[in-house]
Amino acid sequence: MHFKIFCDESNHLLKDSSNLMVNGAIRVEEARLKEASNYIKALRHKHAYHTEIKWTKLIYKQMPFYKELIDYFFSSEFMTFKATLVVNKSNANHERYGRNHDEFYYVVYYYTLRDLIKKKGDYKIYFDYKDTLGGERVVALKDRLIHSCAGEMSFTIIHSYESQLIQLVDLFIGALGYKNREDIVKESKVKCEIIDYLDSKISVQGYKIGDIQGTKPWAEKFNIFRWNLSNV
Repeated sequence: MHFKIFCDESNHLLKDSSNLMVNGAIRVEEARLKEASNYIKALRHKHAYHTEIKWTKLIYKQMPFYKELIDYFFSSEFMTFKATLVVNKSNANHERYGRNHDEFYYVVYYYTLRDLIKKKGDYKIYFDYKDTLGGERVVALKDRLIHSCAGEMSFTIIHSYESQLIQLVDLFIGALGYKNREDIVKESKVKCEIIDYLDSKISVQGYKIGDIQGTKPWAEKFNIFRWNLSNV
């Protein structure tokens, strides 16, 4: 089998606006990628949605588009989502483990990707461009993942506007981060409605995106590893 994995991250810096850190990835069968991209493009055309899908720039009148997009993901058997949600990231005891925050970044991504690359096959992994350090990061991450991969891996950095699925990852991790932030008042109607809609999709499996324990480790379709560093 050949797979492509599309990754994105939020609040990965040590000092930014949130004490949460989230990254996520969607794995798709390579043979079905064009089908998925074309379907999302068709949804865009149907709803006249011409801008990049970004959690920070949601449009309430486009709620039907967001819901159909979410419906498509959950109805597609060839796509899987995995996220790592780090709570209280500033409490990480990096000295104890002989690392710094930049190295912790790789640890978090390791937990996100390791379960997505266990199937025997070849993996092409794509990251959203963040800064000029991206190339160094993917080389270091590959070194950490090589022993967990059941096949060959390649890593590519692209811009989010080039990938429909990176934009979908942005939507999912944005919802995770917003739902789990305790330092803000949840006043955005569009964001809260998307979170509720996501919960309606995954609640049939017995969990919600705000559950303190995350999902069960064996959850396949929409998996959340919640890592609370409050006691580390």
